[in-house]
Amino acid sequence: MKKYLNRPLFTLAVLASLLAGLEMPFNTFTYSFFFYLIEKRLASWIVPAIVLILMGYALFAGLKYWQTRIVNRNIFQINLALKTQVVQHRMAISSSIGDHETDNVSFFMNDLKLLEDNYWRQIFSLLGAGTMVIGTLGYALYSNVLVTLVFLAFMVVPTFAPKLFSRSIQVRTQQWSQQNQTLSATVHDLFHGALLLKRYTVLHGFDSRLKSSLSGMEGANARLKNQLALSNAVIGFLFMVFSDIPIGLGIYLTITGRLQLSQFVAIQYSSSWILNGFNQIVAGWNTITSTKAIRQQVAQDTTTPALPQASTAAAVRTVELQHVTFAYQDHPIFQDLSLQVHQGDKVLIRGRSGIGKSTLIRLLLQEETPTAGCALVNGQAYTQADADQWFGVVGQTPVVFQDTVQQNITLGQPASVQSLQSALAMAGLPELATTASLNASISEEGTNFSGGQLKRLEIARALFFNRKVLLIDEGTASLDPATALAIHRQILANPQLTVIEVDHHIPADILPLYTAVYDLQAGQLTPATAN
Repeated sequence: MKKYLNRPLFTLAVLASLLAGLEMPFNTFTYSFFFYLIEKRLASWIVPAIVLILMGYALFAGLKYWQTRIVNRNIFQINLALKTQVVQHRMAISSSIGDHETDNVSFFMNDLKLLEDNYWRQIFSLLGAGTMVIGTLGYALYSNVLVTLVFLAFMVVPTFAPKLFSRSIQVRTQQWSQQNQTLSATVHDLFHGALLLKRYTVLHGFDSRLKSSLSGMEGANARLKNQLALSNAVIGFLFMVFSDIPIGLGIYLTITGRLQLSQFVAIQYSSSWILNGFNQIVAGWNTITSTKAIRQQVAQDTTTPALPQASTAAAVRTVELQHVTFAYQDHPIFQDLSLQVHQGDKVLIRGRSGIGKSTLIRLLLQEETPTAGCALVNGQAYTQADADQWFGVVGQTPVVFQDTVQQNITLGQPASVQSLQSALAMAGLPELATTASLNASISEEGTNFSGGQLKRLEIARALFFNRKVLLIDEGTASLDPATALAIHRQILANPQLTVIEVDHHIPADILPLYTAVYDLQAGQLTPATAN
């Protein structure tokens, strides 16, 4: 974690936190000093003492503000470096397997926020708490060692009281949690099926289940609150008992002249702050410890893995799957499947949903490894990095960014106007080649563009990056027939493109545009007539 620190700035924040922690010892001193003035009848000191004390509080107010700014500046610098590194690392290791978007966004938004609050900020809080405890304890011991130790000994006892109730509270909490989950499931079911129940005019059909779930949760909640109230009442009583006994001792020593009033006040006032500060340190340390798993995860994201280097780009003359066998968890998908596609071919592979069409695309992209057989380009084995250089992909759901049309095509890379115009023209979007259109923003998930435009943008992106083989995974399944036909005509008429498309249904009027059509059945490819 040290690599994310700006050492001079971090040192300054440590210093500011230590100085800000001296406010409570100063507060203890000023509180007891007032009683010292009463004790010594120093009326002439009142005004200058108050002025100096107010100046001290003003100094600490400014110091706390400065400390907050310095800590926030540290957090800013740390988050800037750390979050950039985490995003870049996780982008580099992303795959098409699993819900990596949800997982990574959750880690970025939630876990890293916990790391900020429960680790970095806690470090600075602990420094201030440590200074407060040491300073306040030092001043109390300076006033009177024996009486200070007596006060602390009595004040420690109530801190053990919560342990008497921890087991019962834990049980009540578990019961409440279980009942809450039951209620949550019930309410979720009711809202999920609300329209159905309304249509059948039986909105009250599950009232008994709802009332039972509500009764269970509310009852468990009341029992938990009652147990907490009992715990707080006992702890409060013990606190008063073990506070009043040493206070009584202190009063006795003060009346008998064995302890000065100002000393007694300093010790009594500081003892609770010392214990509170100590508890704050323990709680803070436990909070820091709770982030261990997140810190271990961040440690794995410390470097962005170098992307594998692709071989020297070459023309793709042939693409093959050669005697490929593949299975998911012993569930066979392909058995000795072979396919050969030549440069410029337009190949369609048909098959019902779940038959393995998308898996075939992932095998070509080297995102899956066959159990037997291999994928070849120009008769040679190739890497995933090679696949990334050769293949463009158009999926059923276009991948677009909330950015300009140009940035969505170039993905942030420099581009000439001519290259953009060429890619857009070949993709059937010449109207977007103007400066105004290229600078137009695409909204989240591309809702301000039509489905056909988004598909063509993906195609333009592949053409801009000079991908000569276009893999289409049900790329027009969600479009209306006229738009799907127009896009197919645009793609399949391009002699520069090699196209491998998988789809569960292609209209008959599009089939003649392919050079070859295959049916995927029982793990095998069977040639079909294109027309």
